[in-house]
Amino acid sequence: MKKGCCIAVFIGLWWLLLPRQAAAQASEIPRLQKLILVKETMPGFQKDPAYIDLLNALAHSYYAINSDSIFHYAKLAKEYSESAKYDKGLSVSWRMKGNGYELIGDYTKMLSCYHEALTIAARINDATLIATTKMNIALFNAEIGKYDEALAGLEKVRGIYEKNGDSLQLANLLYNFSDIYFRQYQYDKALESDSQALTIVKALKNDYFAAYLNNDVGKMLSVKGLNKEALARYRESLDYYTRSDNKLGITETSTHMARTWLLLMNYPEALRYAKQSLDLARTLKRKKQIRDASKVLADTYEAKGDYPGALEYFKLYKDFSDSLFNEETRQKTYESQARYEFERKESLLKEEQLKKDAEHDHIVRDQRMEIAIAAMLILFLSILVFQLFRSKKDKQQANQLLQIKNGEIGRQKEVLEQQKEEIEQQAVQLLLNNQEKDKLFSIIAHDLKGPLNSLKSLLDLLKENTLSATEIQLMTHELRKNVDYSAELVNNILFWAGSQLNGIVVMPVVLPMQGFVDDLLGLFINQAAEKKIGLKNEIDDSLKGFADKDMIQVVMRNLLSNAIKFCEPGDHITIRGRVIGEAIEICVADTGIGIKEEVLEKINRNESVNTYGTAKEKGTGLGLLLCREFTRDNNGNFRIESEWGKGSWFYFTMPKPPSSSSISV
Repeated sequence: MKKGCCIAVFIGLWWLLLPRQAAAQASEIPRLQKLILVKETMPGFQKDPAYIDLLNALAHSYYAINSDSIFHYAKLAKEYSESAKYDKGLSVSWRMKGNGYELIGDYTKMLSCYHEALTIAARINDATLIATTKMNIALFNAEIGKYDEALAGLEKVRGIYEKNGDSLQLANLLYNFSDIYFRQYQYDKALESDSQALTIVKALKNDYFAAYLNNDVGKMLSVKGLNKEALARYRESLDYYTRSDNKLGITETSTHMARTWLLLMNYPEALRYAKQSLDLARTLKRKKQIRDASKVLADTYEAKGDYPGALEYFKLYKDFSDSLFNEETRQKTYESQARYEFERKESLLKEEQLKKDAEHDHIVRDQRMEIAIAAMLILFLSILVFQLFRSKKDKQQANQLLQIKNGEIGRQKEVLEQQKEEIEQQAVQLLLNNQEKDKLFSIIAHDLKGPLNSLKSLLDLLKENTLSATEIQLMTHELRKNVDYSAELVNNILFWAGSQLNGIVVMPVVLPMQGFVDDLLGLFINQAAEKKIGLKNEIDDSLKGFADKDMIQVVMRNLLSNAIKFCEPGDHITIRGRVIGEAIEICVADTGIGIKEEVLEKINRNESVNTYGTAKEKGTGLGLLLCREFTRDNNGNFRIESEWGKGSWFYFTMPKPPSSSSISV
């Protein structure tokens, strides 16, 4: 009996430290979808504010369920709000987008969206929108441990909701107060806030929210040792979840009840509810709920003295704990990055209030740092060129050894003619390759002189301190363009050198092409915007390939960079994809100036072509050579179609994923 009491106390403390999460209004999704469908089928349908509000509400209902759905409906609401000049809907759509980023752990983008929503709400002086957005930001402060700031922010929001008489939002706010008090181990305050919220939602007859709050109140009652009172709360929640067939609610509440029965040392009831929770959690494939239910089962069997049973469920608990620990570790990494980014933005806002002289010094200091980085990059390029020359010498020595072996082969008279023909073909190909590499080395050596000389001149002028801030900024901008080109050049050289030296091993994985291309397009948004070029991804979200991720990234980056170089303001670049048999084909199409026929012939002969873009951007031709090589290494084909003055179409293929593959990115 004494041993059972000790275990019960340990479980109570462990439960105390469990995180609490708000549940999504999943039951609202079918109702909102039906309302939207009815609206769309009405005669004279228009994308008016009422329709936009429904889209935003649907995006909100997908919180904690599906981030893609949040982004989809928030994007539609944002576009329609801009067209209708509906600022309220625009502010809400930005906030919903921020919720989506919060769900996937991208807190930097989340804060950016929240601040955009707050700016619009302040512009139209909408107190409710301001309060809601400030509450989102306050909750983020709570997540990163800034409890005092979070509580201060929520107090400001409380006054707005009380003034507006928005009872449901006030109840939600009280729950958030409770959550922060719980994190600070102030259980009496947490219980008081939850009880106030529960009174409000019961008056509003919001059974869903009431069930969730009952679980929360029950958990705190149990922490305070009031386990029988906690069970009464859990039964109310379980009755609602059972009536509404909310399986996730049933499994979470069953775990709470099992843990409370264990604290009361009623082991049969603890086992009954824990097993019910585990079965449902396995059906739902919910890792956290499987972990929690198996932990209660392990502790209950141990309290009973059934150590084999305890060991069985402890192993299950340990497996899922390890899995969740890895996920939580990654989440904490994201949170640390977000905290750093949030604090950095706060620091920048304060710096804007400093005098102009201090701001000027800050700009100059940053520019000098960029110059230093550029110098290091160019030095690295120089070392790389030296290594490439050494590699060429090693290949020449290998050729000499090949000639010696050819002499030995000459003694084998019966196969001499066949081997001689093969050697002659290799020699011709080697000569062509060496000529091509000599041309590349000449281009690289020439292109490195420009950035180095520009850097040296700028450093001399900075040393003499004869330049104004404006002149430094202009010269740094020009140098930055050279460094951007140098960075692109070194990336291509690294991959090319690796492929030439047999240093790259193809490691194919499953590539969801729509998201893969979206990520790559994000790298070129600023570059395209500077030339006023449109970027569009028309790849279906179901299209997947099976290839080496890094090599296909090199192919796509080179094709996108090449397309931007040869487009003029107003042109468009479109990425399309389709299935061809057992392969998929990706097309990068542009409406730029196209490729002349004689140049296209050289490219198809696998020759490097050194050309300049529409804005005099440099190029070595190495990028297309890499595209062709890496496509071939991934069991694909590469081809180009172009019409001078009308545009170009670059195609490459890769295999579809094997049906049994589980490797993905």
